[in-house]
Amino acid sequence: MTRNDKSGQKNKYIYFAALIGFGFLWTGTAYIVQAYRLLQFLDGGTVSLLVCGVYYVCQAVGIGAVGFLFAKRPLIAGGRRIPFWSTAVTMICLAATVFLSSIPIIIAAGVLMNITIGVLSGCYLTRLATNIPQQRRGTVFGVAYAFGSIGTWLLSLPMGAKFFWSSDSFYAVAVLAAGSLILLRYLSPLPKQDQIMEPSALGFGKKIIWLAVAVLFLLSLENTLGFSFPLKSAAGSVYIEFTRAFYALGLIIAGLISDKNRRWGAICCLAALAFPFAALALGNSTVGETTMWMLAYLFLGFGSAYRILVFSDISAQRKLPGLAVTGLLVGRLGEAVGTLGVSLLTGLSLVVASCVVFALVIALFFALYQKIYSPVLNAEEIEKQRLLKYANRFKLSPREQEIFDLIVQGMSNIEIATALFITESTVKFHAGNIFKKTGLSSRSALIADFKFHNR
Repeated sequence: MTRNDKSGQKNKYIYFAALIGFGFLWTGTAYIVQAYRLLQFLDGGTVSLLVCGVYYVCQAVGIGAVGFLFAKRPLIAGGRRIPFWSTAVTMICLAATVFLSSIPIIIAAGVLMNITIGVLSGCYLTRLATNIPQQRRGTVFGVAYAFGSIGTWLLSLPMGAKFFWSSDSFYAVAVLAAGSLILLRYLSPLPKQDQIMEPSALGFGKKIIWLAVAVLFLLSLENTLGFSFPLKSAAGSVYIEFTRAFYALGLIIAGLISDKNRRWGAICCLAALAFPFAALALGNSTVGETTMWMLAYLFLGFGSAYRILVFSDISAQRKLPGLAVTGLLVGRLGEAVGTLGVSLLTGLSLVVASCVVFALVIALFFALYQKIYSPVLNAEEIEKQRLLKYANRFKLSPREQEIFDLIVQGMSNIEIATALFITESTVKFHAGNIFKKTGLSSRSALIADFKFHNR
C-alpha cells in the first residue's frame, strides 16, 4: 500500500468517527437537556418513564424507518437530505422544549425530537457497515461514542454542573449541530454493495438473525433492570457524570478488542451484567459498591459495541444495509421494556426478575456464540493455515499474501483494490511478483495449484 493509500484510508476512518461522534454528542446532549426540562414540571418517576420508556420507543421508530428506507431506497437513505432535515427538526423541537412552558407541547416536541434522533442515529451508524471494513468497525464506533460520552459530560460542568438545566444549553447544542452539518457536507455517496468485501465464510441465516435479535433485546433489558438496583452505601458517590468517563474508556477498549477478536468482545459484553449483582451482594461496603459500579460502566461499553457490531457485520456480509441498525433498534426497545419493568417492580421482585432475564441471556447468548463464532473461526483458522503454508513455500511478502488470499477467493484486481484500499496498479504489481515467485502465469493456474497442494 502506498503512503497516499494509507493516508486516505486513515482520513476516512477519522471522518466517520467524527461524523458519528459529533452526531452522538449533540443528540445525546439534546436528549439530556429535554430530560432536565421535564424534571422542572414532573416527578422523577414520570420523567423516567417518558425519557427512558416512551422516548426510547420513539427512537426505535426512527431507527426502524431508516432501516426500511435503506432496504428499499438505499441511495435516498444514504444521502445528505435526510440527516440535514432531521437535524433541523430536532433543533426546532429542542427549542420548543427549552423555551416553552406548556407540558403537552414539551412532551409532544420530545416525541418528535426522539424520532428524528433515531433517524440520525440510523443514518450515521449504517455507514459502519457500508464504508468501514470489519477489522476497523469496532475502533471507529468506540472512539466516536467515547468522544460523544466525554463531550456530554464536559458540557454539563459549567454553572456548578447545572448547565443542562439552563436555557443557554440550547445554544451549545445548536453550535454542535452546526458542526455536525459541516461534517455532513463531506459525506460521500453510499458505495455500491458489490464493493463491500466481507469474509464469505460467515453464514448469517434467518434463524441466526432472529436469535441475535432475541439476545440483544434481553441484553438491553437486563442492563436496564440490573442498573436500577438500589445502591446502599454508594448512593452518594455514583452518579451519571462520574460514570461517563468509565463508560467512554470501556467503549474504546471494547472497540479495539472486538476488532482484534470478535469472540472476546462478545464474551466481555456479558461481564457488565454480573456487576450489579456483585454490588448488591457487597452490602454496606461503600468502596466495594462504588468499585463494582465503576467496573460495570467500564464493561458496559462492550455491550454497546456488541449490539452495533453484530448487525453491522451481518449487514455487510449479506450486503443488506437496512439490517445495520437492527441491533440499536432492538436495544432501544429492550431498554424501554426494562424501564417499564423498573417502574412496576421494586426490591426483591426486581432482583428476581433480573435473575430470570439473566439466565435467559446466558442460555441464548452461548447458543448464538456457537452458531456465529465457533464453526466459522475454526474454518477460517484452517484456511489461514493452508494459505500461510503455501505462501511460506514461495516466500511471499505480507502484502503479497493478502493479495494472494483474495485472488484465491476469485476477486478481480479492482475488487482487491477496493477491499484493501489500494490502487489497481498496486494490485497488478504485487500479483506480478506472485506469478514470478510461483512460476505460474495465470490466476486460474495459481488457484488450481493452491487447491492441488491442499487436497
